[in-house]
Amino acid sequence: MPNTTPVASSVQTLLSVLNVSAYSPEEQEKLLADVSSTIFQGSLVRFVEQMDEPTRNAFSKLVDKSADENEVVRFLKEHVENADDIVLEVVREMIEDISALEIQETATQSN
Repeated sequence: MPNTTPVASSVQTLLSVLNVSAYSPEEQEKLLADVSSTIFQGSLVRFVEQMDEPTRNAFSKLVDKSADENEVVRFLKEHVENADDIVLEVVREMIEDISALEIQETATQSN
């Protein structure tokens, strides 16, 4: 049995909640890109909030020089000690938000 990280497990749960398999391959690709972007953006804000001023300045310089994804990930892993926990929190919040929307939609359809 493969070792599954909490983040990977939560992402799988998110994809299940979104019922990704119900979409065409093209729609799945777009949905996955949108989900990835949303997770990244939500996490990035929190990463920056966790940084001290010198680290924020170094990160800003890295982004300004158009660093590639690997450089950004490496920087974040080195400078944000709870990065995985932050991503996990963002994914879990997305799951809660989507689940809440589904509950509201079901309640609206029942009325």
